[in-house]
Amino acid sequence: MTSTKTDGRWHCYQCKHYDKALGPSVAYPEILKIHSAVAERQYRVLPERYVFVAPRIGGSLIQLLAKPSALSAGFFDWVTKNSARLAQEYTGGLLDRALDLARQSDFSRFEAGNLDTILEQHASTPHHVRRFGTPLPDRPAQEPTPAEHAPEEARYVQQLLDVYCEKWGCSATSPEEARVHPRAGRNLQNQREAFYRAEQLRVFARDSVPVGTFESLQESVFKGVVEVEEDDFATGWARLKAVLAAARSMQLGTNVLLQVVDQDDRKGICHQLANEDRLTWVQEAEQ
Repeated sequence: MTSTKTDGRWHCYQCKHYDKALGPSVAYPEILKIHSAVAERQYRVLPERYVFVAPRIGGSLIQLLAKPSALSAGFFDWVTKNSARLAQEYTGGLLDRALDLARQSDFSRFEAGNLDTILEQHASTPHHVRRFGTPLPDRPAQEPTPAEHAPEEARYVQQLLDVYCEKWGCSATSPEEARVHPRAGRNLQNQREAFYRAEQLRVFARDSVPVGTFESLQESVFKGVVEVEEDDFATGWARLKAVLAAARSMQLGTNVLLQVVDQDDRKGICHQLANEDRLTWVQEAEQ
């Protein structure tokens, strides 16, 4: 479909589940419907492709779809045999307009969908897991954490620097000083690896599950740790450690992403939340 949608070039997929194999007696009324819809200006143009999609498509229809001239002849023969009923259904001259259009129509636009191909294509979309309950694909290997801090890390890294400044006297404005500190440097690296792990999960979710699935997981983590974050702690370090421990051990419901979530993802989501100031490690009363 183009940017003009059904006002321009478009494809129509007629998807239905029938008790029996789809045959000409069912296909012919659908062919008439699409021509009548264009004749009635519900659509501006006929679709370039009209694909019948069903669990089973009968051999007689498959043979007709392979020979457009035979499909057209069979369609008009069906119209003739059912003309009285169709005239009552398509009133006000609509039947004649639809048939005039059908006489000019290229019946090669009608085809049978290949279910194997359709399912293979559908499996590459974020909707497949939800609709078919299949396992998630494997997550790609985690890339190394960038040595330099990216701009999108600024807030959660600053929150960690506040923690290190309070606990070890590191500069609250210098990531470089924190990186060379024997304990702060190791912790900062661990937290950044967790953050990037969660960011990879965000991208994986975008490509593998329906919109909002990752955000729902993130919200579950937030609701599970926010009351811990709100508790009184002597230091931001103590609060950080308590929140991360809670995230690692909490129950997260039935979100489909839990198939591939690990403890670093949970920690990383906490840093994503800190990046948005939804979690704060060093709070005013402690400073």
